[in-house]
Amino acid sequence: MQLIDNPEVYRTVLENVAAGVCVVDGKGKILLWNGGAERITGFFRQDVVGRSAQEDLLNLADMENNVIASDAQPLSSALRDGRVSDAQVSLMNKAGQRVLVLLHAAPLKDERGALIGAVESFSEWAPTGRLEARQSKLATYGCLDPLSGVLNHGMMESHLRETLTTFEEHKVPFSLLCIGIDRLEEIEQRYGSGAVAAVIQLVAQTLEANLRPTDFIGRWMDNEFLAILTECGGDEVSFVGERLRKMVLQGRMEWWGDPLHITVSTGATHAQAGDSVEALLIRAENGLQQSLAQGGNGLTVWDAAV
Repeated sequence: MQLIDNPEVYRTVLENVAAGVCVVDGKGKILLWNGGAERITGFFRQDVVGRSAQEDLLNLADMENNVIASDAQPLSSALRDGRVSDAQVSLMNKAGQRVLVLLHAAPLKDERGALIGAVESFSEWAPTGRLEARQSKLATYGCLDPLSGVLNHGMMESHLRETLTTFEEHKVPFSLLCIGIDRLEEIEQRYGSGAVAAVIQLVAQTLEANLRPTDFIGRWMDNEFLAILTECGGDEVSFVGERLRKMVLQGRMEWWGDPLHITVSTGATHAQAGDSVEALLIRAENGLQQSLAQGGNGLTVWDAAV
């Protein structure tokens, strides 16, 4: 038998590609969920095979964090209209974290051209393998915060000084976000330090997964993160900050069966002529405090001179 004629070869290929692959029948029932889909989403095939794709298990959202209705998603379009479509979306994995993916959906037809199902593939924007390898190296050098897994305070200070020097010498814009987790003390009082650690890890991973590889994110204080947005000016920083806020808001987390509703407050500013590290940090922190004073779960851009 020729290699290409052996159906087991195709099954092995599907299991070993890095991308997630999902196949549904003409009614939208999930028939196949490969190893890549398990790895990216955290859902095992026994969790999803046999269920309807209309359940929207992955809670897809567009790049402005608006949840996409199940009948407007690429897979539904492929089933309904027989259209091939691509999209840049975020999905929610089993741990409640938002993951950015490139998604492709296409109809499946029989030999007579009748629509019998659809296939959807999705791959991460920043593959976790490369990210994990980088994180492992940084941990060896003592550059990571051990709890959150993102850069530590000292590394963020170094990156901030370097980025400000680049701005002064070459006028490459950048912005700063000071992001605080809301009501962390209340969570600790009710659920204990274990829940706090889990919340910090979830927020850190969500923020890191939804920033560009050229940006920097680190744990700045116990309940605060600092993000350096390279090549991001004052007209863009509020968009990025809002996108991150919504990503955290849409996350799902339970602690001993109780749902934890996690939100963040953010202060934002952008680099200006004559800035110092201290002035940038003060403005970003002022913005954060203003967001907290307004009830939390918000963003304040603070560009007033210090």
